[in-house]
Amino acid sequence: MTDNAGTHDLVIARYNEPLDWVLRVPENFRLHIYNKGGPDLPMEILERATTYLPLRNAGRESDTYLTHMLEYGPGAGEYTVFAQGDPFEHSPDFLALLDRADTWSDVQGLSWAWKEHIGHPPSTLLTPERSQVPGLRVREELYSLCTWTTLEWVDPGSERIGRTYRLLHRLPEGVNMMAHFLSMCELPDLADECAKHLIGRHCYGAIFAVRNPLIAKLPQRALVRMRQAAIGADAHGYFCERLWLHVFGEPFLFPAPVGGPVIPEY
Repeated sequence: MTDNAGTHDLVIARYNEPLDWVLRVPENFRLHIYNKGGPDLPMEILERATTYLPLRNAGRESDTYLTHMLEYGPGAGEYTVFAQGDPFEHSPDFLALLDRADTWSDVQGLSWAWKEHIGHPPSTLLTPERSQVPGLRVREELYSLCTWTTLEWVDPGSERIGRTYRLLHRLPEGVNMMAHFLSMCELPDLADECAKHLIGRHCYGAIFAVRNPLIAKLPQRALVRMRQAAIGADAHGYFCERLWLHVFGEPFLFPAPVGGPVIPEY
């Protein structure tokens, strides 16, 4: 039997980004490149990849991730890392983090900010003390499961996406929208747990790592439904991105009061 301890998979959702950086990825990572954009990549990059697959440009990163989980499976190593074609805008220490897998939790966010250079989030929230990995930049963002807004700073974009989803599905104010989405994706137990809480957490850019046995535990039907949702309304792709940590087991926060608005059945 092959010992896969210390080996991992890296799934890259590429659009038009140059991928020269993958040549600096540690050798214990198998690369899976999914190309939704420009021309084929240089041969030296293709030779480094275990998987190279062109895809239609739909569904944001989540469609790519779900395609990998459905077609390739959970992988034989310890972790699968999911990332964009250019992870560094959201995760400036991405390559260094790949060398720190021994410090990761079972579900590990690997990003720091949305766009640090424009203050999203503000610099007051991006201090070394906030990092989950000592010496490197990693943090999770807290957000409302009912409004989709960030909790520690004002993000009009998040508010807009939440409002769009609520209007799209004709949900009343105060409803736990993330629980509604999880129910739509046929994850009823997780939807029920989500409905009992008010706060979620996510990692920017949907850049994260998860132990492969947790991928294997996800029902096939739920993966199919999530992919169908991701390639549908734009808001659905964003909702998938914010739920990955919870889909793989990170708990929701802050219990909801009894007697809140009932979540309509999907």
